[in-house]
Amino acid sequence: MIDPSAPWTSAVLKRDSSNPPLLGEVPPGGTPMIVDARTNMNRYLFLPGDLGTALAYLAERDLRSLPDGRSDIPGSGAFLTLQDRRTVRPSEEPFEVHRMFVDVHILLEGEEWIGYAPVTEGTPLGPYDAESDRSVFTGRGSFFRATPGLFFVFFPQDGHKTCIAMETRGMVRKIVVKVPAQ
Repeated sequence: MIDPSAPWTSAVLKRDSSNPPLLGEVPPGGTPMIVDARTNMNRYLFLPGDLGTALAYLAERDLRSLPDGRSDIPGSGAFLTLQDRRTVRPSEEPFEVHRMFVDVHILLEGEEWIGYAPVTEGTPLGPYDAESDRSVFTGRGSFFRATPGLFFVFFPQDGHKTCIAMETRGMVRKIVVKVPAQ
């Protein structure tokens, strides 16, 4: 698991106005998740282990040329899935968190909103499912408009809700990367 006391957390998990490049208004106390332009992905290669390796792989590639479905990321335990998904209303999906993986989401086509809520501020909807590495919860969150060119990184404490439509539902094409959180 990612150790929240590790030295790099002050640079990533305690982001504030003096530590850009978070897009949008910075909540009081910062935010653990990462939201940034894909053109800035090289700024995050210092992240430890498979996460830095996965981001380097993504930064070097024409992501639209990747094959549909699952692909392993060489030199790491990470893998990506190129997928087409239909967006849903915010009320149709709970927030989710993962214990075993860090998620990286990159939208290639379409528009989605992505919700964020700290797991500590939610109400669990059931026990953790080890097979799917997923816990779900309800809670109030903030939503970010995801457009092609942005990427999002969610750590194990970051609840997220993806493929959300605030208005008209539609299809999105995106990459979801699963990086072992160890």
